[in-house]
Amino acid sequence: MSKTFRRLLISLLVIIVMAGSSHAVTKYEFLTGLLTARGLNWDNSPEAPYNDAPGFLLRTGYVSDTVSKLDSPATRREALRWCIESLGMTFEAGLFTDYPTGFTDDKNLTPFERGCLVIATHMNPPLLSVSDFKGERFSGSSSLTLNEARRFLQRLGNASRNFSLDVIRNPVKGLRVHIHREGVPSGIPEWRFYADGIKTKAAADYFKSSLKAEGYEVSIAGVNGSYSVRSQKLDDYNDVRRLESVAKARGLTTRALPSMSNPNTRVLPRFWIMLAIDPSYFRIAPIASRSGPTELRTLSAIYGSNNVQAAINAGFFGTMKGGKGYPIGALRVNGRNYTLPYNMRGCLAWNEDDEALFAVAESTEDGSYWPEMSNVIQAGPMLIDDGETARYEESFSGGLISARHPRSAVGLSAEGKWVFMAVDGRNGMHSSGATISELTEILRGQGMVYALNLDGGGSTEIMIDGRIWNIPSDGYERRISYGLGAVPR
Repeated sequence: MSKTFRRLLISLLVIIVMAGSSHAVTKYEFLTGLLTARGLNWDNSPEAPYNDAPGFLLRTGYVSDTVSKLDSPATRREALRWCIESLGMTFEAGLFTDYPTGFTDDKNLTPFERGCLVIATHMNPPLLSVSDFKGERFSGSSSLTLNEARRFLQRLGNASRNFSLDVIRNPVKGLRVHIHREGVPSGIPEWRFYADGIKTKAAADYFKSSLKAEGYEVSIAGVNGSYSVRSQKLDDYNDVRRLESVAKARGLTTRALPSMSNPNTRVLPRFWIMLAIDPSYFRIAPIASRSGPTELRTLSAIYGSNNVQAAINAGFFGTMKGGKGYPIGALRVNGRNYTLPYNMRGCLAWNEDDEALFAVAESTEDGSYWPEMSNVIQAGPMLIDDGETARYEESFSGGLISARHPRSAVGLSAEGKWVFMAVDGRNGMHSSGATISELTEILRGQGMVYALNLDGGGSTEIMIDGRIWNIPSDGYERRISYGLGAVPR
């Protein structure tokens, strides 16, 4: 019997069980239906028990709740949370906690549930609409009816095959944010758990030994001036829950990153965020710490020490001991040359009159390149030149060009607006990243006439109105040399 046919048979069994039930839909029934609707391969062996489906779902981390009393009725708010989480949309829900939901009683929901409600009504195909409920009231604590459960699961199944989300936000006049997500995860993840903010090596060693006594092997690393412990790969998300509880009781911050391959390569998840900046309200400028670009700092620290409304990481950089570093390639700020062009790679140059140039800079010894431009940054490769895909040879490695990674880019639209774009990656539950070719096509599809690739990978980060709007692939902010900021005029 094929796995596809077995899934269809299980779906029918679930519907029959639920249809024949006179009581409200239980958590057990809904979670079983949810796992089937998502098409996840939970029956890894012929001996896998059918009634273990909810337990398997909770072990994968597709649902992060600790669910008890599986025979009790499921509520609308639980069904909503579980569906959105199962699509790998936990982070996106956090972006929309203050966005209008269209429901009159959304104040009765948690902020995360309000974010889930925004996604459910804005995604394509939609998971639900305001018209599904009487009086525009979601009534999240109401028990889930059979018809509601069927509607949730049928639409969830449709979204599992063809999902996209596009939401436009205008947090500040002159800034337009486009948040995009497509595709859903289809593999079963393993997890690495991290506890951060341990002040001394001795404290990290003690924490490590206490976890080992409970059966967990962890390693220690230095992160941004403190210490972090990292677990081995965990195939049971219940272990993540346990470790999180222990770490938070000690006052530590935690993160959990999934490691997985996606067996359905046609629906790889991808998240990107594009910020359009109106030059009537903002100018762009290179930004660094108060000590300059040789002092590596997180983007949020750089943001806080500059008068900017938005920021993105910028060019490549090297690292040295003691938190020091240096920009790789040209960097000119307000007419001052910090470093010179490197190796015929792509640059962005501009001046106070909003004249801009995207070009490949030749190496010089005296800093005499583009004297009319007061600001220059170098990264590469060039992506778009006068509306066409750039074809410059910039001596980058094949892995940087053709593999999927987190990406950052700066561009100029046909309307004359600056654009910052971040594409998340290296996260099988959230976003697979993009190749240089894919990044170029995304930017061209969004109307860019010029665009330059910036440093990516773990450096990719975008901040708007004092908040990080993407997931750095390491799970924390990497220290960088400098960024690009939107400065109010």
